[in-house]
Amino acid sequence: MTSPDDSAALARIGEKLALLRRLEAERGFGVVIEEPAPLEPLADLPGVAEVYSLFRLVRGDNFRFAPPPEILTPQAWSAATVDPDDPMGSPLTVGHEVRSVPPGLRGDITGGDPIYLDREDLQVYWMAPDDYVFQYEHPDSDVEFTVIAADLATFFDEHVFGPGYPELVATVLGPGVRDQRLRTGRHAGEYADNWRRLLIAAGLAS
Repeated sequence: MTSPDDSAALARIGEKLALLRRLEAERGFGVVIEEPAPLEPLADLPGVAEVYSLFRLVRGDNFRFAPPPEILTPQAWSAATVDPDDPMGSPLTVGHEVRSVPPGLRGDITGGDPIYLDREDLQVYWMAPDDYVFQYEHPDSDVEFTVIAADLATFFDEHVFGPGYPELVATVLGPGVRDQRLRTGRHAGEYADNWRRLLIAAGLAS
């Protein structure tokens, strides 16, 4: 069951997706926004399946977002297990960076480093892979991670389809990637990231 705030965020995400699909069809930025594939809500993860019911896949130059396989059906969620040795409690993967994947393989490879959703408090966070490995080896050490959003709807509304997107890029990939611009071609001087160019065209980010 979603709260009124979640419902408002879901409505905004739906409106943004419709706008982004239209602009992509008209101008061809080269992003992927697949049509919705409704999922059954999960009582343990309020608002999560509802967000992923609005799109099947979103992919730009830097990120790929698709529903975690654990939430595709109630049966899949019931069968999902928590690794007792995982210091982070086996978080769900809400998306991946794809900058490390060659462009020609991005349709075949899920992606590079993941962005996580905590199973308990439902916060979306980023943790560098080396830090994750360090936690396995030193479970009593301080955990280093960055909370990006308090919930999944806010994450997509503000950080994937909204003004927080450039900061998401900086957090996961670094400020140099966020600010990288094209040097040649008809888009010379514009941001190299096609998803950011699309958001700018839609008036959703700068």
